[in-house]
Amino acid sequence: MVFLTNITTLVAPILLKWVINKLEQNIETITQAQILPYAAGLLGLAVLSGFFRFGYRRLIGGLAVQIEYDLRNHLFRHLQKMHQAYFDEESIGDLMSRVTNDLESVRRLVGFAIVFMVDSIVFFFMALVIMLRIDPILTLLVLIPYPILAILVQQTTGRLHNLYEGIQESFAEMNSKVQENLSGVRVVKAYNLEQREITDFDHKNCQFIELNRRFYRLEALLFPIFRLLPGVGAMVLLWVGGIRVVEDKITIGDFVAFTAYLAMLTRPVVMLGFIVNRFAQGAASMDRICAILDTPPLVKDEPDVRRDIEQIQGEIQFRNLSFSYPNFPPTLKNINLTVPAGSTIAIVGGTGSGKSTLVNLVPRILDVEPNTLFVDGIDIRQIPLQTLRSQIGVVQQEAFLFSDLLKNNIAFGVESVSSEQIKTVAHHVDLLTQIEEFPDRLETFVGEKGKTLSGGQKQRTAIARAILTQPKILILDDAFASVDTHTEDIILQRLRKVMADSTTIIISHRISTVKSADLIIVLDEGQIVESGTHTQLLAEDGFYASIHQRQLLTEEIETMN
Repeated sequence: MVFLTNITTLVAPILLKWVINKLEQNIETITQAQILPYAAGLLGLAVLSGFFRFGYRRLIGGLAVQIEYDLRNHLFRHLQKMHQAYFDEESIGDLMSRVTNDLESVRRLVGFAIVFMVDSIVFFFMALVIMLRIDPILTLLVLIPYPILAILVQQTTGRLHNLYEGIQESFAEMNSKVQENLSGVRVVKAYNLEQREITDFDHKNCQFIELNRRFYRLEALLFPIFRLLPGVGAMVLLWVGGIRVVEDKITIGDFVAFTAYLAMLTRPVVMLGFIVNRFAQGAASMDRICAILDTPPLVKDEPDVRRDIEQIQGEIQFRNLSFSYPNFPPTLKNINLTVPAGSTIAIVGGTGSGKSTLVNLVPRILDVEPNTLFVDGIDIRQIPLQTLRSQIGVVQQEAFLFSDLLKNNIAFGVESVSSEQIKTVAHHVDLLTQIEEFPDRLETFVGEKGKTLSGGQKQRTAIARAILTQPKILILDDAFASVDTHTEDIILQRLRKVMADSTTIIISHRISTVKSADLIIVLDEGQIVESGTHTQLLAEDGFYASIHQRQLLTEEIETMN
């Protein structure tokens, strides 16, 4: 399409040349009827050129959108596979900027920037061949400014690339600032720091604007120069070309055609400025996207993973397990523990003792060294991630709900489920009565992060979501922190019945939550310092017994008040 567009465009000056030469030779005898075919030919060429130009723009535009679609899906799929630590280290606002703003720049590059570059190169060299056939000497003279353009492009492309990369990074910082403030707006208002945040945002916004100004100043300098240099060529053409016409070295028709071709060369030259701009933007954005795609997920299936494992029973073994976060001292030290399938284990300990870290190792949210953690006697790294995680239910203290209907949040972990099944699990977590009081019941829209629900309702929704998947291992990481002890007792009694065949791990600061567990372990500074049943640990009169005594005293004081 590009080739045909340029052919039809370049033939037009040749027709013009023939007409002028015919007029010059037969100025007194030529008739309107003799000129009409040439006029019709010029019109036909213009229509064909427009049709072919429409064709390649439509084709490349559709292809660019498809590339953007595929690349965005690929990028999102890659982010879904990334390990948890990656999102702890990277700014969410920056990642969002790369998935949206940077991808748009790449689309503009792979679309019209590339096709315009091809168009300009093809057109330039085709026109150059024709001009050389008309007058080689004149062609060389009018093209003298063009090497200067090549040097200018080479000098400015790198600067534009670096500036645009800085613009995208600045945009990402500003995006992160907005995202954090909107998510934490309650904290900002609670501390009356709106003005400080506004000032900080204004500073980031100013940095973004200044980088854009520098970019556009350089861009604004390019385009006038791209128009000026061809103008120098036109001056040479009028001066030297006029002399060559007078000397009968070229005809007037040749001179007019040559002038038309030189004017046409202005378009690819000016387009060069557009192309340089788009390449600088697209390349900088692609660098930022590739930085994500080139980062491999640290938690993934090992080469020796056992694909034949499709089901787990739920037995968990920790064998001399130690774990530390990068650049930090060990969080867990020499953990040796066996959790039989179908049993309930509780973990208690002070803040920072390693409780959440320990349970996050089971679904491989965090990864472990080989031969330190086993499920059903198999090294956890040899179990496919899909198999492992599909049979583990996790409920964290900070329950996250999606901006969706209540029923869809409960059914998030399953492919298909009936309303009756949703109501059943809602009953198990003592939520069904409250749901029936909502105007829209299960169709209630919970809002972003479940903001229309109370803290206790959000936590119970998260528990319902976990047990609906019927996991072989259920992890409750301080999942009852936002519910009262009476509701907690009801939920635990019902869970013991419905999760009787599942291994349950409970983390809690309340003794009332863990006292019925088959085994209770006490963590302190990453080590197991006590283990046993509720009765056994009270008899030892150690760390666990001291926690129990403090809570009993607190309850007595509250009762007296």
